Amino acid sequence: MSIYSTGSIYKTESGIPYLYVDYTGITVTSPELQSEDFEEGDRLFASVSVDFDNQGTQIANYIYNAAISGIHQFDCKNYTFDDTMTQYQSDTIPTLYAIEPFINYRRDDTILTFAYLHETEGSTPSSLELVQPKQFDATSKTDTLYLVYNKGEEKESKSSDYISFKLPQYPVDTDIKVVIRYHSTLSNFTQVGKDKTSDYFSFTYNRPDTSN
Repeated sequence: MSIYSTGSIYKTESGIPYLYVDYTGITVTSPELQSEDFEEGDRLFASVSVDFDNQGTQIANYIYNAAISGIHQFDCKNYTFDDTMTQYQSDTIPTLYAIEPFINYRRDDTILTFAYLHETEGSTPSSLELVQPKQFDATSKTDTLYLVYNKGEEKESKSSDYISFKLPQYPVDTDIKVVIRYHSTLSNFTQVGKDKTSDYFSFTYNRPDTSN
């Protein structure tokens, strides 16, 4: 099996790092991965090749030896609660794409992952944040979050990258409607809407009791 994919870092009880590869459901490790100083929860994009018939000695029976190359670590940010943001305001993201699996129920948190195009860092770097402007409404089982982009110092050149955001802790085993407001020139979201405030899309959050 060979794949380019995003994934999350976990560690064995003895502290050996391994990668849970998104979408595939497999966990892998390699000398290259183990030589890096990654923390649990770090997000990576990498090329992963696994020869299931020639595994040799594994660090655990559920963790496969693999060739992992082109490792790129990208941001995995906490959401921000800011009840002073009574109206949505944001610069326009040049391009914003959802990456499958869009919502990822990890062992200790739940994340969303995007690919986006942004202004190259200058003296004032660009930034992208996920903001919860008010507390989750448990009665309606609906929450609205803001993707807030600050383009910083505008540049001619742009750069693409991945980014993940940790979601608020919602009730488990419950359908929660999460609405994301954003401004983007291009995007690939299918369940979208638009009003005088912004574009928006929604998805259903339902975290099981146990997750990877």
